Amino acid sequence: MWRLVLTLTLFSLGSEAMVTCRDNNDHEVDWYILYKAPGEKIPDPQNPPKKKYKTEIRYIYIDSTTQRVDMVPGTTNYKNLIDSSAALGNTLRPILKSVKDMPRNFGFLSYSDQPPGCSANPKKFGHSKGVLMVEQNSYGVWLLHSTPQFPFRRDQNTFWPESGFQNAQTFICVTFHYNQFRNIGKHLQYIRAFPFDYDIPNDFHQELIEATKWVQANPPTTSPYLTLTSKGQQNFYSFAKQQSKDLTVGDLYFTIAKVWVVGRLQPRVYR
Repeated sequence: MWRLVLTLTLFSLGSEAMVTCRDNNDHEVDWYILYKAPGEKIPDPQNPPKKKYKTEIRYIYIDSTTQRVDMVPGTTNYKNLIDSSAALGNTLRPILKSVKDMPRNFGFLSYSDQPPGCSANPKKFGHSKGVLMVEQNSYGVWLLHSTPQFPFRRDQNTFWPESGFQNAQTFICVTFHYNQFRNIGKHLQYIRAFPFDYDIPNDFHQELIEATKWVQANPPTTSPYLTLTSKGQQNFYSFAKQQSKDLTVGDLYFTIAKVWVVGRLQPRVYR
């Protein structure tokens, strides 16, 4: 009897500790993409003449196991994006706690050019945002996104920032083996990512450690991208463009077009 109880307990703890992309039902997925729609303004209940953005977010979700799902407030199976039990909260659970409560073999790094409470020097750091979490010699997550001040706090109730309600945003989450994070660390150095919250143990990949110390790697001399293979054996390509006034060098889509012939791609940019 005692042996059975111990076995079930260990299995439960191991499942909770798994670092992977997770869907709205807390199931493991190899990857997912989220598109958050622009915010909708409504009268502020506390001050009706003023308006505020609705906190119920409309978004589109797709992952490695499902077709596109439109998450619309008020419909069946809707789960708010900012809920701690939705995809983002489920995925980020390993870091929504104090560092002292994290396992010894676990590391994380949050980077952003628009971090909470400050801003990164645009002349020194790249226009990029993301979170990586990884268990040594196991698996981890790379969550790329566009939301300023995200995650706002490492807390299940306050990880979503007020700055995230207004504009449309995107999130791309991919589950990788630990050995892929060497190249991910290189990529963060290539793009000069600004790390604002992190804890990387000293025996992790040197590239990850250097990414926390603002160490800039030399630009790649061969291809402008790195090939990364997910846990589910899906290939992804991470591009690092140079900063330049010359559009054929400094524009990301020119960089991509040098490698692949891009068809009806109509990117929209802003300044």
